[in-house]
Amino acid sequence: MKNIELYITLQKQVLDTQGQTLTRAVHDLGYSQVNDIRVGKVLYMTVDEATDEAVDNVVRTLSEKLFANTVIEEYSYKVVEAE
Repeated sequence: MKNIELYITLQKQVLDTQGQTLTRAVHDLGYSQVNDIRVGKVLYMTVDEATDEAVDNVVRTLSEKLFANTVIEEYSYKVVEAE
């Protein structure tokens, strides 16, 4: 069984209004050195497959069909060790 962290973010060319709002708020708090905030989401899951290739297939298929809108979002994932 593999523990997966799946990251979904807007593509670079897509306007991130939440990120812009947070950047303005951070600047209003006096942190002008913080810029270009982008907002995304992280999904955590376990995948019970025998091979890394099978895990990759499951994660990519679910990401492209369910979790991410691949027209405007991109995704990446990593396998993490159990704590």
